[in-house]
Amino acid sequence: MSGHPSFTSPLRWQTRLADAVAAARADGRVIVVVHGATTCNGTRLMVERTMAKEELVELVEAQLVPLASRAEATEPEIEALLAGLPRRAPSPVLLYLAAEEGGPRLVHATVNGRAPAVLLNDMLDAVSAAKRGGRVELG
Repeated sequence: MSGHPSFTSPLRWQTRLADAVAAARADGRVIVVVHGATTCNGTRLMVERTMAKEELVELVEAQLVPLASRAEATEPEIEALLAGLPRRAPSPVLLYLAAEEGGPRLVHATVNGRAPAVLLNDMLDAVSAAKRGGRVELG
């Protein structure tokens, strides 16, 4: 695990789903996939500004495993999850996954940039849904 492969971030990012699943299962955390193109300004702002807010860094480090997913080289498992969403644009797309024995389970997804307070609520909703075995309603 290291910094984000394309953007500046105080968080430690995974770059492969299998590694994120292993880390999440080991610590009982939820995976947050941030998916977008390396040239996408919205994705860059999500990683460098919004997710860099102190309260979000604390929450991510405690309860989530961040996974950087590049639109230019999307893993097949991530592509399959994206294909099942009602919307995939505008980017970034954030997927929240419970790391279960049978494989990652989608518990929440959002598209487009998020204000820090909204992102914080999204993350808390996803963690809660994953822990109770549920899912946040996708719109």
